[in-house]
Amino acid sequence: MFALLAVSPVLSAQRFAGGTVFSRSLAASSAFTGSPLLDAFEDGFGGGGQVEPAAYADRYLTRMSVSGTTSTLGTGFALATNLPYRIDARVFGNITAFNWKLTQSGFYIVVGIRMANTGAVADYYPWKSLRFSPGFVFYNTDHVDASLQAGAGATFTLNNITYISDNANPVFGEGGIRLGGRGFVATTGWGHYVSRNEKRWHFPFEAGAAFINKPVITFALQGEVCQAQGYNCVPAATFPGFETNLNEQLASWNKRVAPFHIYPIVQGGVTYTFRYRR
Repeated sequence: MFALLAVSPVLSAQRFAGGTVFSRSLAASSAFTGSPLLDAFEDGFGGGGQVEPAAYADRYLTRMSVSGTTSTLGTGFALATNLPYRIDARVFGNITAFNWKLTQSGFYIVVGIRMANTGAVADYYPWKSLRFSPGFVFYNTDHVDASLQAGAGATFTLNNITYISDNANPVFGEGGIRLGGRGFVATTGWGHYVSRNEKRWHFPFEAGAAFINKPVITFALQGEVCQAQGYNCVPAATFPGFETNLNEQLASWNKRVAPFHIYPIVQGGVTYTFRYRR
């Protein structure tokens, strides 16, 4: 009686501390060898909190994950694999293109957002699912385009000077901002891209920055500008002071966006992990 009471806590401690006594006992039993129940237990049922299998902990390049992501870099995907313990390697790519149309101050405006970039990062997990991810953006042509067309009686301001568009030959223009360039990237977040247990689905999140080229805004306007509606209308390029005010306005805009060479990254997604070799 006393012997049974003494042995029972030891067995319970082994069961909850390692999580492997039961599985090893099943593996050793010829009654369960090769059974579907044992295979399902070893592969996992997708639940969280399981202890990491010994084979996975000791070997690298045995698992891969496929991820779908949405971030300030665009919408894209990522592929990752496990390296020696606590480190994963991940490559990513984003491509996004859409137009946004609006009317403002009498102008019809079309804004086109074009995101295309690729890169690679190393995911380091110092504690549980906490992640630090340094990397590099190898290809980046992100930019935003804009075109505008003045409507009847449209007015606009450049460098604090108000101008009036001619109805007969209204002002129109094109411009944009370049957000491209290669550079280092560093993020931190929570959640595994390559599962560290038998849970196959994860929902990682991260935030950080990419260190890219300094953004540059360009813009050009054409059409005729008037002193008053229908009065003294001349091409914008020859209107007194117009080009000077446009250039000064561009200089002001570029000064404002210059800090965004440290481009903010906020990203979320879903990832699925599978084993590709044992």
